[in-house]
Amino acid sequence: MEKGKTDPESRDYKFSDIEPDERFTQTFKEFWITMGVFAVFMVLMIWNLYMVNGYDVSNYTYVFGFPLWIFLEICILIGMVIAVLLVVTFVYKDMDITPHGKIKTRGRK
Repeated sequence: MEKGKTDPESRDYKFSDIEPDERFTQTFKEFWITMGVFAVFMVLMIWNLYMVNGYDVSNYTYVFGFPLWIFLEICILIGMVIAVLLVVTFVYKDMDITPHGKIKTRGRK
């Protein structure tokens, strides 16, 4: 059998003979970028909740009337919303999910 050509009904093939689908490559990339953004968000939230201001309530620093840790939580949440919008806009791509589908290209607006 030719290299790169496999019979869809046959189970006699090597994995190296299968052509990779560009949609799987794209979704793999989207998954890891999404996990990375979430990991950064999680680390920032945990750091803020455990490290800012300590345990002494009488020693809180206030910003715009909020304790510093609540103000930072709000800033982190706003940053996460912006990060999600950027990832969805610039990383995620539309794709056809039919058996022989392709990734759709973005047109200029």
